[in-house]
This record gives sequence, structure tokens and C-alpha cells, in this order.
Amino acid sequence: MPENHDNMEEVDDDINTTAPQDKPVVWKMPAPVFRKTSGRLPKAFEKHVAEVDVVSEPDESSNSVASYSEPKPKSHTLKIVVLALAVAAMIAFLIVFLSVIYFFFLRANGGD
Repeated sequence: MPENHDNMEEVDDDINTTAPQDKPVVWKMPAPVFRKTSGRLPKAFEKHVAEVDVVSEPDESSNSVASYSEPKPKSHTLKIVVLALAVAAMIAFLIVFLSVIYFFFLRANGGD
């Protein structure tokens, strides 16, 4: 590393190995093209459509989506049991949380 700070620019040029880049080209959006139509189909369009073969749809029996059956809804009793367990878990959590708050912050210090 040279001690002369005037030569720092030369040292930076030696270290920099990236080729100089041209200025980036600024992209401009092209002007919009508005086309005017009569709104009518071409004269030969109906003849062209009549000539095209229409592909028939496949059988419903071969279609895997059509053979899919909806799953049966879960039993009403199971929903009630799960709801009761969820409510019981929330109440138990609330009791534990309030007990911790009481014993750490609200209980009067009897020994002090």
C-alpha cells in the first residue's frame, strides 16, 4: 500500500477489474395503437366454423372429477365434544394464568 495519498486513484484503478459500462438505455413506453373495427364478423367466418369438427366431451364415467363423491359431514356429536373440550381448555388456561398473576403480583406479602 503506497504511503502517498495522491496515488490512491491509481491504486483504485489497479484493483478495479470491472469493464466500464455504457450508460443504460432509458426505456420509453411505445405510443398506444387504437384500432377501429366495424364490430361484424368476417363474411367467410360462418362457413369456416361449420367446417371445423366439434370435439365431443368425454364420458362422465371416465372423468375422475365426476366420479368423486362428496365426503359425509362429521357427526353432530363429535362437533359438540370438540367444542366442549376447546371451551374447557380455554377455561383451564385462564385459571392458570390468573393464578400466576395473583401469586406473583397481587398476593400480600405475609412475611415482610
